[in-house]
Amino acid sequence: MDKLAISSHEARRARTRSLLQLGGLVAKSGLLETFEISLGLDLQRDPDQKMQTAALFKGLVELNVMAKTEDINLQIWAHQGLQLFGEGKRGNVI
Repeated sequence: MDKLAISSHEARRARTRSLLQLGGLVAKSGLLETFEISLGLDLQRDPDQKMQTAALFKGLVELNVMAKTEDINLQIWAHQGLQLFGEGKRGNVI
């Protein structure tokens, strides 16, 4: 295999790993329960999940808009998130 194919394969694997980790964060945050999204279903094809998935997407878009405002300090969110991770390691669920 040439270097381009190897680096492309590695880039896809890294992207997939990041997406899986982000999905884990969504699950850990409790958003799946809040939006009543069931794991194991095809969220794009299951008509019963369409509205919940759309609502979660809108919420994430709003979070992005909020995070870009001057009112939000992402460093504070980062420190608070680290504290929440620590609580999760001690058995306290977020």
